Amino acid sequence: MNKFSCIIVDDETLARELLVDHCQKIPDLEIKALCSNAIAAKKALEQFTPDILFLDIQIPDLSGFDLLRILKKQPATIITTAFSEYAIEGYELDVLDYLLKPIEFDRFFKAVSKAIEWLKRGNETNIETNFSLLNTPQEAKENCFFVKSDYKTVKVVFDEILYIEALQKYVRIHTVHQRIVTMMSMSSLEELLPKAGFLRIHRSYIANLKKIDSIEGNTIHIGKYQLPVSKGQKEDLLKWVKGNLFNS
Repeated sequence: MNKFSCIIVDDETLARELLVDHCQKIPDLEIKALCSNAIAAKKALEQFTPDILFLDIQIPDLSGFDLLRILKKQPATIITTAFSEYAIEGYELDVLDYLLKPIEFDRFFKAVSKAIEWLKRGNETNIETNFSLLNTPQEAKENCFFVKSDYKTVKVVFDEILYIEALQKYVRIHTVHQRIVTMMSMSSLEELLPKAGFLRIHRSYIANLKKIDSIEGNTIHIGKYQLPVSKGQKEDLLKWVKGNLFNS
């Protein structure tokens, strides 16, 4: 059976030992190198060209993200860190998963399974193209659409969307059940949304008009969330309100 080679990069001995222990529980994995800094990691990556890279962010010489930026070929990368605030930057560098320390084995196994599936598929990375293929005009007429998120295909139901937030090359879709981050543009997403039910209230936000609880000045309230309304879109919002205003 062919194994998937991996390299572990972490400057903390205990963290490396934990990852080694986790890896040894998965027969498909073969550890090629353990590195405590970015320089050693770069040499090991060039020597072994591993399938999977377990990478801490805060390591000596260069940060984990800086190391990824200088690689000519990036393995399937799983970030291992104690800091959650770097997640979006990780998405932008095409990491496959983001594990927060202390890393439990079940979460580690899920991340490795995702990486192996990605490697077997032949490293699909064009998420925007996949999104377009998933949503044909016929499908767009239904009550939902599909996006690639976290290397899964996720169904998004129109009526469950609260609002959508722009994140540079990504969008975050806030629904009543979850938050979904996917690589696509706001304009591409607008084409799929029913025009009667959704409005781009700001360059960074699209709101589900049916979910608005109240409007206060240039702010709308959707549940616990407060979203800004740009001056250019305020008129369209007020037109919608007037059209749905019940006069007793």
